[in-house]
Amino acid sequence: MRQPYPYALSFGRYRELLSSEFEALAALIDGTLAVPVPSCPGWSGEDLVRHTAIVYLQKAETIRTGSRPGKGWPPVGIGSMPPGALLWHCYERLIAQFDAHDPDDAAESWVPGDQTVGFWVRRLTHETAMHRYDLELAGGGPTTAFDADLAVDGIDEVLSVMLGRGRADPAASGAVVLVESAGRSWSVSLEQAAARLDRTPVAEGGAADSAAPDTAASTVRGAPQEVLLWLWGRGTLPSSSISGDAVSELRSRLARAL
Repeated sequence: MRQPYPYALSFGRYRELLSSEFEALAALIDGTLAVPVPSCPGWSGEDLVRHTAIVYLQKAETIRTGSRPGKGWPPVGIGSMPPGALLWHCYERLIAQFDAHDPDDAAESWVPGDQTVGFWVRRLTHETAMHRYDLELAGGGPTTAFDADLAVDGIDEVLSVMLGRGRADPAASGAVVLVESAGRSWSVSLEQAAARLDRTPVAEGGAADSAAPDTAASTVRGAPQEVLLWLWGRGTLPSSSISGDAVSELRSRLARAL
């Protein structure tokens, strides 16, 4: 990764977590293919598995060729594979590309300042962890906690990478939302052209220090997993947050971007 992400993990740690999260996801397939996924309205477990597989395969091809696949994608016949076999096939293609490249090798992404293989190692570790959680919800069983460091980095990734995918919003209020968790703070300005992110330190005791903007209309504050799930539309607003119109605006903007 060439763009600084201050809470990013090492690439070795991402690879460990990607492997463990994928294995956990794959183990849930048999019991969830036919059931709805409550966190992904309109999807069954099979829809989620096939979506994840095609994402893996597309990114593997992007890394292999240096650019995003165009016409004729996905390959003919890929949809006829059983979902479990398809998921493993595409994952193995992805891992082969990750392991054949250095993190700084070039690979197209939607972030102009970070066109690297490392971008996709980080992105797909988070994608896999979230969809593992989705399948656990679909199965009706207990959910497994996210790795604590991955959850903190996940907050940063949602705000610095995923939110940037959203379109310009002429109706944006310009309000500021503070997102605070685990002694860290992100200030999100809901501007019309794009949401602007500033990272600010948090003072001891959990309150933003004097460097944080005092114009924030609302604050999203909680444990890393609580905040991460709310940002992804998979959880309620943490109880220690300060709600307001800007919080709803941020959630709506994220819904259009994710």
